[in-house]
Amino acid sequence: MAFKKLVKGASLLTTSQLLVALCTFFRNIIVARLISVEDYGIATIFALTVSLIEMSGNMAFDRILVQDKKGSSDDMLASAHLLQWSKSFVMALILFLLASPVADLFDLPELIWAFQVLALIPFIKGFTHFDSVTQQRDLKFTATAYIDSIPQIVVIAAAYPLARWLGDYRVMLVIVIAQTAVSVLLSHILATRPYRWTINKELIYKKLNFGWPLLINGLLMFAIFQGDKAIIGAQYSMEILGWYGAAFALTMMPTLLFAKVSGFLLLPVLSKSRDDETRFISVGMLSIVFCTSVAVFCAIFFTIGGAAFINLSYGEKYLAGGTVIAILGLMQGMRIIRIAPTVMATSQADTKNPMYSNIVRTVALILALIFAYYKLSVEWIALSGLIGEVFALIAALYLLKLPSSKSKYINCMLIQLFVSSAICALVYFVVPAPDLSSLSSTLIRLVEAVLASLVLGIFVAMVDSTTRQFVIQQYRRLLNRAS
Repeated sequence: MAFKKLVKGASLLTTSQLLVALCTFFRNIIVARLISVEDYGIATIFALTVSLIEMSGNMAFDRILVQDKKGSSDDMLASAHLLQWSKSFVMALILFLLASPVADLFDLPELIWAFQVLALIPFIKGFTHFDSVTQQRDLKFTATAYIDSIPQIVVIAAAYPLARWLGDYRVMLVIVIAQTAVSVLLSHILATRPYRWTINKELIYKKLNFGWPLLINGLLMFAIFQGDKAIIGAQYSMEILGWYGAAFALTMMPTLLFAKVSGFLLLPVLSKSRDDETRFISVGMLSIVFCTSVAVFCAIFFTIGGAAFINLSYGEKYLAGGTVIAILGLMQGMRIIRIAPTVMATSQADTKNPMYSNIVRTVALILALIFAYYKLSVEWIALSGLIGEVFALIAALYLLKLPSSKSKYINCMLIQLFVSSAICALVYFVVPAPDLSSLSSTLIRLVEAVLASLVLGIFVAMVDSTTRQFVIQQYRRLLNRAS
């Protein structure tokens, strides 16, 4: 019964998150094609600023409602609401006060008003209802799916007329505020319990103790996800930031999709089995195989078809991003692999694991600053991110708390890494540059990328004997039901 619920939840979540990713993808395409590359670079700066505030205030008050054994209680929910509002109000105030120095940092003093308006986003988010989060404890994801997907549908419907009307960076400003407002409104409409606050010192302390490492981790995550773009925006130009941001967004899309779905699905299962180490490590080993195969799919796809993907989606004016998209794809692949040990650690209430591994990851930011100082090409900025992800994965594995079964998990990880790294390196150095002179050649290149990614991703998964046995077992079950 639990397996059926998991499959049903996985299907619903995957569908909704895929819809979210596609809506975001097409929204960015619509905006990018109707405004200049420079204006798209300014829009990227807006996204950077919002991301800084959100990640620097991320204490995961919603995640503890899933992880904690008493997370579904009314008092736990109400205290989470109070802490969420308090944190968001402070973030909004900080963003409003920092509008002027942020605008000056990127040499955009005429846009101070725009950065002040962005303060509405954390303020609105502070009123989010977390009842849909508690429903995830029982693998019920319907409300979560609606809250995530409906705002995206509303925004993409408005993207074209807004872009035609405003014609510049302001369209992104309106879009992100509207999306936030619709999401918060839906969280209240779909809630089964009333929205309230409560002051409970014990619960507040528990949430703060759970969340403070994630607060630091949020700042580190900004450095990881947005630091390279911030450096490019400050040291290079808005035009370079525009096409680099477009390439980064394409490679980031599958990572965000997979991270969200796998986090929703794996965290409840691993949390419930954390007292049964045999089952815990079995699920953990399957998760690393799954993460690695998805990582290989993404890395191979962007290595072979990345430039064609940019050309087809954003257009020729962003084609300069094709010079970095393969490196960014490899970087995101390493990040996808790191999802497995990160979720395992979080399910054990070990939120320090992602914090420490992301501290190690910031070595990439140091490298990027050095490369930017000497005005090296942006390919070096992208390469610094790949190097940082490798070190972060090593740290996450080293810090993972699996005293008696850790060797099995590490051996599984090492085999997966060796096979996937060899495949990705071979493809990266052997596949020739694409011919994008016509639409037909571009489409052929994308088809080749998809087919190669699927075959090699499945091959990496089947290398693991446990995965092969699991697949064979599920296949036999299907045959028995059919007969």
